[in-house]
Amino acid sequence: MKTLLKLAIGGGLAAILFGCGVGYPTGSLYTGIQVPHPMDRAESSGAGKSGDKHGEACATGILYLVAFGDASLDAAKKAGGITDVHSVEFHGTNILGIYMQGCTEAHGK
Repeated sequence: MKTLLKLAIGGGLAAILFGCGVGYPTGSLYTGIQVPHPMDRAESSGAGKSGDKHGEACATGILYLVAFGDASLDAAKKAGGITDVHSVEFHGTNILGIYMQGCTEAHGK
């Protein structure tokens, strides 16, 4: 039983220290990243591929206990008054798991 407990604690610490998942880097103490965001092919098609409008929508989490907000592409489009999307980006911040925020940015016309 003690061995199983040690393995569980060791695995949990490794996940915290080295980050979970594959992909963009995350820090165990602080994460502040900006990365491209996957978007639906239908959202990226259209006559105009450039634009000067920008909309942002964010979701926030506190202590890994509660999360709230709408960081969807639709919310970002609505915030910027965008109908034809040119590009979409995601940026996130995580400070010790105490405060987390993920935002979707939409650019277009």
